[in-house]
Amino acid sequence: MNFVILDLEWNGSYSKKVHRYFNEIIEIGAVKLDERLHSLGTFQAMIKPVVSKKITNLVTDLTGIDKDELKDGVSFQRAIKMFGKLFDENTVLLTWSTSDLMVLLENITYFTGEKTIGFAKYYADAQAFCQKKISSENSGQQMGLSSACEALGISDEDLSLHRAKDDSILTARVFKKVYVYEDFEPYIHPIDDRFYERLYYKPKIITKVSHPLVKPEFLQFRCPECHEKLHLRGKWRYSSRMLNAEMRCSCGKKYTAKVQIKELYDCVSVRKRLTEELEPTASENEENNE
Repeated sequence: MNFVILDLEWNGSYSKKVHRYFNEIIEIGAVKLDERLHSLGTFQAMIKPVVSKKITNLVTDLTGIDKDELKDGVSFQRAIKMFGKLFDENTVLLTWSTSDLMVLLENITYFTGEKTIGFAKYYADAQAFCQKKISSENSGQQMGLSSACEALGISDEDLSLHRAKDDSILTARVFKKVYVYEDFEPYIHPIDDRFYERLYYKPKIITKVSHPLVKPEFLQFRCPECHEKLHLRGKWRYSSRMLNAEMRCSCGKKYTAKVQIKELYDCVSVRKRLTEELEPTASENEENNE
């Protein structure tokens, strides 16, 4: 089994063709690895934009790419055809989170009319796997590539960040550092109809504790000080995209508990946060009494 790690840079502009904002790919970068994670080479293609020839200042400031660098670029159709030659039946496509995957599909549909990635048979989210290996905390926040490098002590000084090929190389360095096939295998998904259903599924935030997917343990907290189970003060309420409740401990401490429960395609994700309610100081009490 081989791996192709993909990274993209794109320019955002309004498309009259689809009557909405469109992320047009302007650079494709990739590195290919064999089953032992030895490099089999890199890939880079600069793509001449057609939706909008004006590159936004944000893109140029972030990547250094400007219209002069793209004037000799190839068409997206040619670039994706060349990129597809990296794949065979046993090659896994990886991206750092699904953002690049969604933009890739968006551009394939826009420029070719196809709604699938015909050349790739398997996919894995490198970000999800690497974050799980680096940190056991489920903060609900995606770990950025730079943060992963920092956590693993990986240098990026020899690379240009926010350039497609160099970011794919950096992703490969992170991937190599944490890779264990037995751990990674569950992250590999066949690109079939179910894959696309999962990809396009819109997560739903659960707003009521009476929802059948809400398990009692989702709403349970323990005191960080004495580790006793907290008791509910009042009712759960939904606010700011989270379920909120006041809680107390037998040791006397009071807390505000927050839980965000999302219904995903085939599972539920839970984010929990606990904040202690501090008693007002004597000076604060005096101010309130004045």
